[in-house]
Amino acid sequence: MKEMLQYSQAVKAALTEGKPVLALESTVITHGLPYPQNLETARELEKTARELGVTPATIILIDGTAHIGLEESDFVCLAELTQQAQADKTLLKKLAQRDLVLAMAQKWSGGTTVSATLHLANLARIKVFATGGIGGVHRDWQESLDISADLHALANHPVIIVTAGCKAILDIPTTLEQLETLCVPVYGWQTDRCPAFYTKDSPYPIDRVDSIASITGAYKAQSAMQRMLGGCEKGTALVVMNPIPSACSVPSEVMEPFIRQALQEAEQLGIRGKASTPFLLQKLAVITAGESVKANLELLKNNVRLGSKIAAALAEK
Repeated sequence: MKEMLQYSQAVKAALTEGKPVLALESTVITHGLPYPQNLETARELEKTARELGVTPATIILIDGTAHIGLEESDFVCLAELTQQAQADKTLLKKLAQRDLVLAMAQKWSGGTTVSATLHLANLARIKVFATGGIGGVHRDWQESLDISADLHALANHPVIIVTAGCKAILDIPTTLEQLETLCVPVYGWQTDRCPAFYTKDSPYPIDRVDSIASITGAYKAQSAMQRMLGGCEKGTALVVMNPIPSACSVPSEVMEPFIRQALQEAEQLGIRGKASTPFLLQKLAVITAGESVKANLELLKNNVRLGSKIAAALAEK
């Protein structure tokens, strides 16, 4: 597998020297935002990590190779690809973990979802990953059985993942129940209520942690137990739910009608599966006149800041 992974010089050096590295997913580049805002956001998130002394490792597939960190030449390539993909959407795929092997064999390019990023970060021995929101159990799952591959990935990759909670379009209590069934630890960063992506809290309780040391201590305890079993490659993720900053939080009573409207339109158009989340996020951007996009960008930066602090603390001798 090593020949299928291409490390940027900065990430390779940081990993070799035991310096902190933070994994970042790439669907925000390929499917979350239009060009050039997508690349501007990617650069801003990387800059946020660097300002905290952490090397960012944006993970993406380009021509079938998994890039663990981006060089400037990769940004140039992605600028061309994302512009071309506006006319031909097949040029940039949305890649979950199960899609990686075919994507590598067929030399596809695409953004990695949470499940694919977790898998590749674990292969690259990166311990911390910051994202927007995790996937989970979709609403009306009883009829569609639409359950994100993110949950399976969280149950099988021992990486700390910092997220603004479950995506707001999901069935949040059922998603939390599934995470409990899969024995995936879920911690609220300085909160005992599950964040709901655009909204800083929800009625659903989770375990609270108030210090970086609590998070790194839990990770080290898990790693020690895995070593007792003969290896560290397997194990669950540690999910750290980081609420969106209060100034950017949208009350649920304001956002929920918009979400229901977007879900209804998706149902009418027959949009399901991996196409549903990009459609719903784009529809919400239109319905909210761009406010949902602003909130999304703020929570991404907020998660990168917390993820960087955790990565830095883990790297301390």
